[in-house]
Amino acid sequence: MAMQNLVSATMSSEAKAEVLRCLADIKRNLAFLASIKAADVRSLVKAGNGYAPLLDKASVALDQHPEIMPAVFPIQEFRRDYQLYKDLAPIAAQVEELAESIEKTMIALASDTMVETLEIYHAVKQNADKVPGLSAIAADMQVFFARSRKAPASAKA
Repeated sequence: MAMQNLVSATMSSEAKAEVLRCLADIKRNLAFLASIKAADVRSLVKAGNGYAPLLDKASVALDQHPEIMPAVFPIQEFRRDYQLYKDLAPIAAQVEELAESIEKTMIALASDTMVETLEIYHAVKQNADKVPGLSAIAADMQVFFARSRKAPASAKA
């Protein structure tokens, strides 16, 4: 029996409630976050991390020489967008780091639980005929391991 234990921890119901409360507070404080459909995201002009210095240079150019822009250019909106972009960057980095850690922990926990589940399933199969009621559980569990049979090539024709 190969034992695996990548994560060994518990979370109290109070801690879970507090984390969920904090996340709700964060959502409330970031109520302006955009909900953009994937199809719409594909059509947007992208400014990944490689373009951050360009955005900085554009801000400096606008601050030093606002007269170069036409009167219809929304200077104040650019400044609001740019400042919010700068303000959200460290928050986004922290959230991405947290999300990655949670995702990896979930993968490890699912793996630990599956390894343990396979041991339980083996024990259920071994004892299905010896313990009353266990055969029904074994049948329910066996469904997850059923292989679909492919029809022979001659039957398809």
